[in-house]
Amino acid sequence: MSSSKRQKIASDSGIYLQSDNEESSCTEEGGTRCLRRKQRCKAPFAKANITQLPNEQAKTPNAYDYICFHRPLFDVDGANWRAWSDGKAERLEEEDLFDKLYKPGFDAETEAGIFKAPPSEHKNHKWVIMWDAWLKKDLLTRKAKYCDADEFGMNMYNDWMGWGMQEIVENMMIEFDKGFRQKSETRLDAMWAVMSAMGLWLNTSDHITALISNEDGERTCELIGLVGCALLTVLSAIDRAGGLKPNARFLDLPLVIAYYLEVSHDLPAYGIEGECVSWRKEAVALFKKGELDPNKALFGTANRLEQLENAPNYDKGIEETLGNIPEDESNEHEAPSDKEGETPHTKRKRDEPSKASENDPWQWNAKFEAYKQRQGSSLGGQKYDITKMSRADRAAAAYSGKDPLADIPPKDLKENLLDFD
Repeated sequence: MSSSKRQKIASDSGIYLQSDNEESSCTEEGGTRCLRRKQRCKAPFAKANITQLPNEQAKTPNAYDYICFHRPLFDVDGANWRAWSDGKAERLEEEDLFDKLYKPGFDAETEAGIFKAPPSEHKNHKWVIMWDAWLKKDLLTRKAKYCDADEFGMNMYNDWMGWGMQEIVENMMIEFDKGFRQKSETRLDAMWAVMSAMGLWLNTSDHITALISNEDGERTCELIGLVGCALLTVLSAIDRAGGLKPNARFLDLPLVIAYYLEVSHDLPAYGIEGECVSWRKEAVALFKKGELDPNKALFGTANRLEQLENAPNYDKGIEETLGNIPEDESNEHEAPSDKEGETPHTKRKRDEPSKASENDPWQWNAKFEAYKQRQGSSLGGQKYDITKMSRADRAAAAYSGKDPLADIPPKDLKENLLDFD
C-alpha cells in the first residue's frame, strides 16, 4: 500500500454533531479524541442528536437535499504526504497534522456555519453530500467499530473485522440493488446516496485496509468488482438522464468518482486485481465524458485520472511474469489452483451474465444475482457485529470475562446507537 494510504489517519472530517459537554455522542469521526483512540464504550447517544449542530437552530434537510461538510481529514493528510514527497513540506505526525493543518480550517468553517448549510449559501465550497448519504456514512462508521474486537476488549479471530467489513459492504450492495429496482422518481437519488456514503466511508479510518486484509481474498476481490459495477451503473443511469455534466443536480459527481479512484488506485499491489478492478478505467472515462473538474474533487484526483486511465489491472510483478500479453488474453493465464476444481481468486468461474441492456449496460442485475447465489445465506447480515452477539457470547470472548456492554440497554444496541470515546 502507498505511504499515503498506509498513513491514513483513522478519521474523516472532525465533525461533531453536538456540544462537547453533552453526555451522549454522535460524532463525525476525526476529532482529537479519535486520534487518541481509547478502547472504551460509552453510553449510546439519543437519536435526536444525529441532527444536532453547533447551530442548533439549523433546519434538518430533506433526505436528498445537499449539505456542506468540512474537508475530510484524510484529504488533508494525503495532501500533506504529497507535498512532503515532493520536498515541499514537512511530513506531519497525526496530532500535528490535526492541530496545524486541519483544525484551523475546521474552526474557520465552523465559525462560518459551513456544516449542513445549503451549497447555495457557499458556492465556492466543494465539499458537499446528500443528507441521506451523510447519515448513511455516519452509521457505516459506527457499524465498522462494532466489528472491531479491540473496541470491546475481546479476543476474536484475527480476520473478524475484515469479515465484518465484507458484511457491511454486502449490506450496502443489497441497499443499492433496492434503489436500482425502484420505479419512483427518487431511484437515482437512492442509488447515488449509497455510493456517495460508501465512497467517503471507505477512504476513512483504513476501512479499505481492513476489508482487503482478511483471509477471504476470493470473496473480497469479487465484492470490489461488484462495488465498481454499482458505481458504473449509477453513473450511466445519471448520464442517460442527462445529469453527467458540471453543475448538474448531482453536485458531488467529481467527489464521489474521486473517492473510488483514490481508494482503488493501488489495489492490484494487494492481490485485488484483474477483472475486479477493470471498472477503474471506465470510471475515469465517465469522469472525462462528463467534463467534470478534478479541482472539485480530492487533492490528488487529477493525478489519479492520469494514473488510472490506462492502468493495468494486474500488479507490475505479475505483468512482468506474463510478459507482453494483451490484457484480455493475460486474464486467462493465471496460475492454477492447488485444489482440484477450484479457480484462482481473480478468475473465479462466474455464471454467464445476460446481455447488457440499455437500462443496465454494466449488467448489474446479472452480476448481483450471480454474487447472491454464490454467497447464499452468508450474504450480508450482522454476523460479525459484536453489539448483536448475545451477552453470554460477548462475556465468553472478553478478556475480563464480563460482557463489555452489560450496561447498555438491548434496545439501544439493536438500533445501532452505541458510540465510542
